[in-house]
Amino acid sequence: MNATRNRVVLGLLAVCLLLVSGCKTEQPGVTNRVGTIKAVLAASPAVVTEAANEVLGDMDLIIISSSSTSIDGRIIARTAQDVKVRVDSTKIGENVSEIFIRVGKLGDAELSLTILNEIKEELGIATYEEDDDDDEEDEGGGDGK
Repeated sequence: MNATRNRVVLGLLAVCLLLVSGCKTEQPGVTNRVGTIKAVLAASPAVVTEAANEVLGDMDLIIISSSSTSIDGRIIARTAQDVKVRVDSTKIGENVSEIFIRVGKLGDAELSLTILNEIKEELGIATYEEDDDDDEEDEGGGDGK
């Protein structure tokens, strides 16, 4: 009986460690922690919030609330199917913010990453896909020298 209980406890501890540590995504510097996408952007929380507001509006999401200060920002929006989308930003340095994006209760990593990339594009920050395209052009598009 003790052996079974120990296995269950060890299994739960392993799951908790995975959830706490977060999982890296294919994008450098972007993690997925328990369904919330996290990244660092070179912009203040107010600027990040403004860009996120623009992006979510362009995606036809219904903006429920949007506010920001020089310290932090938050947008809450909903999809047509009433799925909650939350974008939070926190100042971590001079014109540097951490951004957290969560879609739905369990998190939708694909949609969250799409929103992150659109926000980066709105801010003029290169996205992961753009970096891949640039590498391909550099490799095959030389002038023959």
